[in-house]
Amino acid sequence: MKTGLSASKYIRNNKRTCFVLILALGLTFMTMYVINYLMMVTNESLAPVCLELPKKITYADLTPESMGIDLANTPQEERNQIIQETRQSIVDRLKKINGIRNAYYTQVINSSYFAVLGGVSYEFPLLSPEDIPEVMDHVGAKLVEGTMPAGDGELLVDSCIMKNSNLSIGDWFMESAYGKVFKVTGVIESDYRFCIGTPNGFNNSGWYFVILTDEAHSDFSKIAEELGIKTSDLDIIDDQPDYKAFYHDEVESVGSTVIFAILLVVMIFLAISVLVAYISFMRNRANEYCLYTSIGFSKREVYGMIMREMGINFGSGILLGVICAALAMWLLDLLLIHPQGLTSGWWYPEHFLSIIAAFTAIIGLLQIPILITVHNIRTIDMIED
Repeated sequence: MKTGLSASKYIRNNKRTCFVLILALGLTFMTMYVINYLMMVTNESLAPVCLELPKKITYADLTPESMGIDLANTPQEERNQIIQETRQSIVDRLKKINGIRNAYYTQVINSSYFAVLGGVSYEFPLLSPEDIPEVMDHVGAKLVEGTMPAGDGELLVDSCIMKNSNLSIGDWFMESAYGKVFKVTGVIESDYRFCIGTPNGFNNSGWYFVILTDEAHSDFSKIAEELGIKTSDLDIIDDQPDYKAFYHDEVESVGSTVIFAILLVVMIFLAISVLVAYISFMRNRANEYCLYTSIGFSKREVYGMIMREMGINFGSGILLGVICAALAMWLLDLLLIHPQGLTSGWWYPEHFLSIIAAFTAIIGLLQIPILITVHNIRTIDMIED
């Protein structure tokens, strides 16, 4: 009695050949997934700085013209006083806007935060020790180690920034940029990679209006409209729309382009390799297919057997790839990602499905040599003729 053609028999009898194919598919899957994982580490790590922190704090450096000061018609000896009085007036008016917790005109310095692909530089304020607790409360930051700033040039630095910059309590913060001016006295934890400290003379990255906002007032253009201020291109505004645009243009878009380019190259090489391998497999098995059709199996049944074998190979390769990818991500998290103060995630369903779609496309491409091979199968009697 004739039974169906076994798809696993060839695999059992040719373990080495099939293992090499499964291993290649598994490592390719792992490579494609882990590359995306590493790119997404950049996105997820920079998102709190670019998308969340600007909802809490807005920075604005306004020119005298934007503040309504006519320098041309203001005597030289009166300019500084008028500018200072105008700035204080803007601070006082800012504090009265519903949705703004507090506002300051103060010095700021920059912190750098680097991920796998690129990084971001962002401001944080230098305030008096008395003002620091309110700002920390506004962003949900808590002191977890060290002491609060009490003297000049003392900083609280987020724990992730500490790891990312290889800092310890007592170290000088960004010594290459500011010299031995700002010392780390405490470590804080927040959701936003927030830092804060006290000024030390006039060592800074500029003077800004620092505004503690709610999300509804995180767009400075709306605040300026309420104050009757007309901003210009000469003003430096670092608010939620500005950081959001930076994140989209410089982080997400660049990362997506890099991922697409790498994965396209990987898929091209995989498609060529698998295509060559399967053509070789089928040529070496021409007599086997001939025998099956000679004893009564149809070409459709032979085709079904080939597809089941392919399903086992590809399915095993994907399963192996998932296991290898999980192990690789665990090791990267343990040895590289978390020690650098970065954030990672493991599950990216869209990318997983895109890899499955790519593998499916390769299976579709393989239909051409498979159908040609099946069509050209000859039975023993046809060979004799």
